[in-house]
Amino acid sequence: MLVNMNHAATSGTKPKEVVDAITEYINENHHQSVGRGGNELSTARMVFDSRVALAELFGASKPANVVFTSGATDSLNIAINGLVRPGCHVLATSLEHNAVARPLYLLQKQKQIEVTFLPHHPDGTFDPETISAAIRPNTRLLIMTHASNVLGNILPVEEAFKIAKQHGLFTVLDAAQTAGHMPVALNENTDIIAFTGHKGLRGVAGIGGLALGKSIASELQPYKAGGTGSFSHSLDMPDFLPDKLEPGTPNLIGIISLKAAAQVIQKTGFKAIREHEQRITTRFVNGLKKLPVTIYGNYNEQNWMPVVSINVPDMDAGALARRLFDEFLIETRSGLHCAPLAHKTIGTIDFGTLRFSFGVDTTEEEIDYTLKSLAAIIET
Repeated sequence: MLVNMNHAATSGTKPKEVVDAITEYINENHHQSVGRGGNELSTARMVFDSRVALAELFGASKPANVVFTSGATDSLNIAINGLVRPGCHVLATSLEHNAVARPLYLLQKQKQIEVTFLPHHPDGTFDPETISAAIRPNTRLLIMTHASNVLGNILPVEEAFKIAKQHGLFTVLDAAQTAGHMPVALNENTDIIAFTGHKGLRGVAGIGGLALGKSIASELQPYKAGGTGSFSHSLDMPDFLPDKLEPGTPNLIGIISLKAAAQVIQKTGFKAIREHEQRITTRFVNGLKKLPVTIYGNYNEQNWMPVVSINVPDMDAGALARRLFDEFLIETRSGLHCAPLAHKTIGTIDFGTLRFSFGVDTTEEEIDYTLKSLAAIIET
């Protein structure tokens, strides 16, 4: 049986409630689309109910402040391109995923903006005080990952965003690795949360979104344009949420999956989710310490996501991942994890790492089996 140790890429299983909600929709409502014919009242209610569930989960002041997208990458592109202005300066960190780094780099190459990637220490720790020193007169935005998808460490975003707000910056939180695993909520210092549905939230792939603070909507310029089913007489995009940022036919299956997923999380509770994931991650790290491996980052149970990256001396990470799968049916991920800045930070840009990542349904038996399998490969 396949053992999924790659939850940071996508959740291993979907809750029964999510599967049931999708199945019911496909069986009964597959012909419907909001604002585009069919039983629109029924479909609109499905989407609205999903917005309500996500607004509650992320602390949005009203359902309209939840905007659905195709995933975290789409969300981050919408947020970045919607907030930047020609000639402005943007701050990010050296642990960012390419979903942040590439849009910023593209805009920089086009000479539309200036970008500074704030440095981290080799163990992934970050000093928020570096923000103040990096701010320029034209600095407009600070965007940060909530937790590294390579190391798993949770960044001090609350302190960082507080500093940013003291200097009048807008703030965007990339919660791709934390949403569904731990509480993530809008507050006076967080303007936008970008999230994906298929990881910690345990919805389907191809859905994500933005949770928007109360006052940020007027600053966000539409990044994409198209049909919304509203104000169709005008060639301008509607100026109200969520239509302003939601052109095109929505992914109703994905949206429905998020409602069910959010309800499962609320029922389970973040305390139970977090305690389980901390326990199995600590079990895995303690087991690794008995093996001749390099563990990256300075693991701290209270400030870490269920993500662990390693290397084994004189063994290629990709070859090791292949053997774990071929010989033991254990699925991991090797390489740069779409985060080259992070690998430059920890000194692994030339060879990457082997990453293990866990979820709420990862068992202690799977952890022990993975450690035993890894030991068997190292010893041969």
